[in-house]
Amino acid sequence: MKKIILLLFVGALASNVSAQSNSVTAGMGLLNTKIRVQLEHGFNDNMSTGANLSYYMVNWKGPRLEGFYRIYFTDDNEKGMFAQAKAGAGFFSNVWDGDDLTFTDYNGITYDVYESNTWMTVGGGIAFGGKITTRGGFVFETTLGYHFWTPPLENYTDEYNNYAAAANAVETIGYYVVGPGFPIDMQVKFGFNF
Repeated sequence: MKKIILLLFVGALASNVSAQSNSVTAGMGLLNTKIRVQLEHGFNDNMSTGANLSYYMVNWKGPRLEGFYRIYFTDDNEKGMFAQAKAGAGFFSNVWDGDDLTFTDYNGITYDVYESNTWMTVGGGIAFGGKITTRGGFVFETTLGYHFWTPPLENYTDEYNNYAAAANAVETIGYYVVGPGFPIDMQVKFGFNF
């Protein structure tokens, strides 16, 4: 009897998992050049969860991984309008990165400007969006919202500390105006449902 109940439970679980919808979408960023790939897994009629992996290619280079949770306003997680919350982390290089970025002081001593050429950002945000899935499985999705990510760390060497505050201010402003920290979250993605 226990084996029959266990087999019924495994069968119900397997049919439930196979009936859930998944989609893979991708897009590109124009303001700050990046490539984004997203995997979404529907686990209820009107809810889904997933992850975005973005790779930024200009200035602050590096990956950022964001997990998200969506609630659809319809009873179908394959189409319709949704609200989304997300959180994640990223690892970026400094805007003036490079192995040979050095500074020579008036005594002729040369040293690296940065103690570390990479830093970590964490953040999250909220957004609203819409998703369309055709009968053939083609997916079109767009989102618009707000997100906040921590700015670059001030990780300049001690010898550079006279200019560190100004350099960090310029880098932080650029990060929020044209970089990955830009607060408006706008995405357009295409992909397939499976």
